[in-house]
Amino acid sequence: MSALRDWLLTGLLLLATAVQAAGDAKLARNINALEAYHRLMTGGGRVYLLDVRSPEEYQLVGHPPMAYNIPYVFFQGGPHKNPHFVEDVAHRFRKSDTLLVICRSGGRSAPAADALVRAGFKQVYNVRDGFEGAAFVGRTPEERTLLRKYSPFYGQRGRVEGWQYFGLPYTYELREELLYRPFDASEHTR
Repeated sequence: MSALRDWLLTGLLLLATAVQAAGDAKLARNINALEAYHRLMTGGGRVYLLDVRSPEEYQLVGHPPMAYNIPYVFFQGGPHKNPHFVEDVAHRFRKSDTLLVICRSGGRSAPAADALVRAGFKQVYNVRDGFEGAAFVGRTPEERTLLRKYSPFYGQRGRVEGWQYFGLPYTYELREELLYRPFDASEHTR
């Protein structure tokens, strides 16, 4: 029975690794959190960090202090894509702005960044390792086995790359100008 359990766990870990690799955008450029922060600090004018996690994650898990929150996926009532994501982004940013797109670990930021490129945004970067980074599971089957057995951090986030791992600034403070506000076309005329 233990051999079957180990085989199943190994299969799940391989699947998780494949899902993590899916954190790379196909159309947008891929960078890590440290590179994103460097771009924010040295890029000058119109460089923005776009946090596409849900408003609840943005508030309760914390966020980079300069990150605008525009969710790509909502979780209330079951996970569903924000049908107005591109509109919401287009209302706040120019298509020529540099947008650095971040989520928890790259799973939402990659498709969000690609959606923005398809919508005509020119300078879009996917922050592939996200705010919390990948789950700490090891690189080899042997390392995974030992980590599962001995490490209290096995499976936790924040220990493999990501914004927090690199020690970059984050906060729980909510600034009104950065919070998610859905764009309502009936309220605005362009």
